[in-house]
Amino acid sequence: MHPNAKKRQQLLAVLYQAREAQAGKIKESWTTEADLNNAVGDIDFGLSVLIEIGHVKRDGYLLRITAAGVLACEAEQSA
Repeated sequence: MHPNAKKRQQLLAVLYQAREAQAGKIKESWTTEADLNNAVGDIDFGLSVLIEIGHVKRDGYLLRITAAGVLACEAEQSA
């Protein structure tokens, strides 16, 4: 797997866990950009791709995995 693809999967996994932990609480399911950067490392390129393809939604410095991102994360984990 290409290093950038692996980084994108890591980003999705962290955001997936955050959303799953706060299921039903939309406001609390957002993750800060700083927290994501601390968890995964340099996120700029991978995050820009995930936002562009609709797997992550951004609201200022807050980030949240979308339904499409959840499905992509689950598909990768079951592969």
